[in-house]
Amino acid sequence: MGGALQLLVFVGCAAFCSVLQLPGTDGTIVTISNTQPKLDTTGGIVNAHDGTYRFFEGYWWYHGAEYGLCREPAKQGCSQTPDHCGFHHNHNVSIWKSRDLSNGSWEFVGQAAECAKLPDCSIMYRPHLVYNPNTKLYVLFYNYVASYGYAGYGVMTASSPAGPFTLINPKLNITRLCPGPVAKAPCGPAQGGAGDFDVFVDVTESGVAEAYLVYSAQFYMSVEKLTPDFAHSTGINASAGGKFGGTVFPDYFVEAPAMFKRGDLYYVLYGHCCCFCYQGSGILVYTAKSPMGPWSPQPGGDLACVPPSHSPATTFTSETSLGGAPTPGQGCLYNHSTDVSTTRAQQNFVIAVPGEDGKVTYVWTGDRWQQAPDQIKGHEGQFWAPLKFDSVGKIQPVKWIDQFDLDVGSNNLLA
Repeated sequence: MGGALQLLVFVGCAAFCSVLQLPGTDGTIVTISNTQPKLDTTGGIVNAHDGTYRFFEGYWWYHGAEYGLCREPAKQGCSQTPDHCGFHHNHNVSIWKSRDLSNGSWEFVGQAAECAKLPDCSIMYRPHLVYNPNTKLYVLFYNYVASYGYAGYGVMTASSPAGPFTLINPKLNITRLCPGPVAKAPCGPAQGGAGDFDVFVDVTESGVAEAYLVYSAQFYMSVEKLTPDFAHSTGINASAGGKFGGTVFPDYFVEAPAMFKRGDLYYVLYGHCCCFCYQGSGILVYTAKSPMGPWSPQPGGDLACVPPSHSPATTFTSETSLGGAPTPGQGCLYNHSTDVSTTRAQQNFVIAVPGEDGKVTYVWTGDRWQQAPDQIKGHEGQFWAPLKFDSVGKIQPVKWIDQFDLDVGSNNLLA
């Protein structure tokens, strides 16, 4: 992490880690391998997907979506299989914690939320946990599908990342959810069911925390500011240059956003829709000097969708053993493209890992759908890979790597 380039970690496929002590320091180096499943403290595969990795109270906490242990036939992504694997009512938000992100260190804590126990929840996806310094509460957001379709986001709070979590708002009043608390039919061109999202917390110079929701609806992306308690939307949208009064990003058929800040630059990353798609998606990048924009596209286009001749083969497992099949028109195959994904994953979340030297490695996470070694939905993994920045903050193309070393510092080793 020296010179003009700084590392940003991309979390995806199940990660195997070994731990080494940094010589002469109290720091720890973790070797992340993308060729083995991520295991818990009992040796089982971690059944969690999507979600957030954040450091609180001496642990890395992972709040992820638990999709069950149904077996997937060799079908395309969101094809409704005979038992609707991946679309069951038994989805949960599971809680895991680890001292150092290493393989075998993940301890199951419990359930943060169970879809069957929430109002009108049929299917639950992509949970995100943040801490609100204003209220001193942990805030959990989840995306859910109700009996009538995509219902948007529920909001829960707890005094600890371990819970218990209490539902405080069953439907966030975002402006583009239609029909919803704010928008009524007939819906606008960028309004509809709300899907994938991320929540970013920015602490101002005065110490006040401001939260922003970046989310997709009707296949467009936007950023919307939340209230100080993070429980409601202010209805204020960022300037992004697309439809809906210029507040929607211009790209169409996109989802799976991630939002973070590095230095004085804010980033929004997303890719083309990839509904459990086997082939994976890409990474489109936008930057701004403020969360409210104006947002500008990073030159150079997609960072992870490349022509087939430019993509190195993965060593995770052979394609014939996975049982999945590419979904036409999704991910890197959007708009009749023949590109392939260098990560074989769909973007999930960006985490920040402070190293022993004080430098931060930012972590981008991606899920490898339809690629469980045993075809069990709950065993689908993730892929981790470091992103690189140039001297002006431009993110470099993401390439496949079998493994890399990550400095996780020493804070996470404190009792």
